[in-house]
This record gives sequence, structure tokens and C-alpha cells, in this order.
Amino acid sequence: MTSGVFYRPPGPVAARAAVETRRARRALLLLGGALLLASAAGGLLLLLRFHPRFVVTRVVLEGVPEARRAAAEEVTDRWIGEPLLFADLAAGVAALGAQPWVATATARRLVPDSVVVTVAARPPVALVRVEGVLHAVDEGGTLLGPWSARSGPGDDLVVLDPAPANGDRRALARAAGFVARLAVEDPALYARLSEVEVLPDGLAVVDRVARVKLLFGADAAEPGRSAARWRAFLSLRPELERHSLARNEADLRFADRIILNALPPEAERGKT
Repeated sequence: MTSGVFYRPPGPVAARAAVETRRARRALLLLGGALLLASAAGGLLLLLRFHPRFVVTRVVLEGVPEARRAAAEEVTDRWIGEPLLFADLAAGVAALGAQPWVATATARRLVPDSVVVTVAARPPVALVRVEGVLHAVDEGGTLLGPWSARSGPGDDLVVLDPAPANGDRRALARAAGFVARLAVEDPALYARLSEVEVLPDGLAVVDRVARVKLLFGADAAEPGRSAARWRAFLSLRPELERHSLARNEADLRFADRIILNALPPEAERGKT
């Protein structure tokens, strides 16, 4: 009888020990990998935060009017010298967006050392004198800040006189909306516009070609109102002059009639 080699499978205890050993080895490998990744990430963060190559050295302003550049730089230059990826762009954008002349503002990082700021500025539609200082105003009546020769071609902007309305901002908004609406609906009439008095319940504007003052009501800024009434008055003016009925002031506040208010100065002088 020949002797043989017999294989006896490991018992339950030995099998469990082998499984636990493999699990422990796998856990150690995972832990080591995680520590290695964390170390690499920490090193990368330190590099991005403290390496001079990733410090903001330039802020690019897009859409900022030249007259407002100094105000924008005062807000955005705070990022110069800060780590690019750690600079608080949100706070700067919020401060810039609080400027009255800014409609929207955004900022983005441009690796390795730049921040690009994009601004949509509120376009001025008129000028208004506030406490002796000329300010630009947008179509909503918002004061955009002082106006100067650096601000742009102010000769093309109408000057609003808010004094008769005692500084009523709603009346100012109505006047600014009227000017903006007229510029879009009828540029030819807009070119005739000389002065705009802001009244508590409407507007008084001067047609510098016809040399007549026109009164408009509180609906002056509504679409299709003022331009149509102004055109209707101009179409009647030759007939009024032919019959010596022309006046230097016309009330256009009503949809169905035109009221002639004052005699021309020469007629006043000729009265006895």
C-alpha cells in the first residue's frame, strides 16, 4: 500500500483570518492613497495661494464708460496683489453693482493673474441740475452721477429743469421717460426739443424750431402719446398762422383737443 499526500482545506478560523488580512491591506492602501492625494491637494493649494505667479496683477474693465473708469477702478483695484483663486470677486461685484450708473456687473478669473470685469452701464438720456451740479439721468429717472466734459457729448442731451416739481423723483422719472420715448419714436421731434420743465402733473417742453412751449400731461411718457399730439399740433400750425391764431404756448394734455393759451409777445405789445 503506497503512501500519498493528503490536502486538508483550511478551517473556518484560518479562512476568516485570511479575508480580514486582505481587507486590512486594502484599507491601508486606500488610506495611503487618500493621504497622498490630500498631501498633493494641500501642496497645490499652497502653491496657488502663495506663489507670485498666481497673484492678481491686472484687472480688465469691459463696458465701463471712460467717465466712470476711475470709480470702477476704485472698487476693482482692491483685487490687485491678492491670490487669484482666493480673491473675493463677489464682494467687489456687489460694490460695483451698487453704483447708480451700473445696470449689471460680472467678474471672472483669467488664470494665471487677471480678473475680467464686464459692466453694462445705464445710458444717460438727459441732464438735470441738482444743487447746482449737472447730473446725468437714465430713462427711469435715476441720477447716474455728476456730468462733466469727460463724460461724453453732453450737447446731444436735453437739460431737465426739476425745480417746478420741487424735486419730485416720480415727476423726474416721467420727464426722463418722455425724452427717452421721444428719441426712439420720433427722432426728428427729439431734435427740436430744447427745454423740458418738470411739472408736478406733467411737462412743459420748448419746440426750438416753432418757438412754442408745449404742455403735456402725466401720460407724456406712454407709447404713442406725446409724439402723435405734437405732430397733430404742427400739422395745424400753418392754418393757425394763416388766420393769425398762432400762439406761443399750446396745451396738448388732451387727446381730443388742443388749447392755445398765450398770445405771441408782439401781439401783447400791440395791445392798447
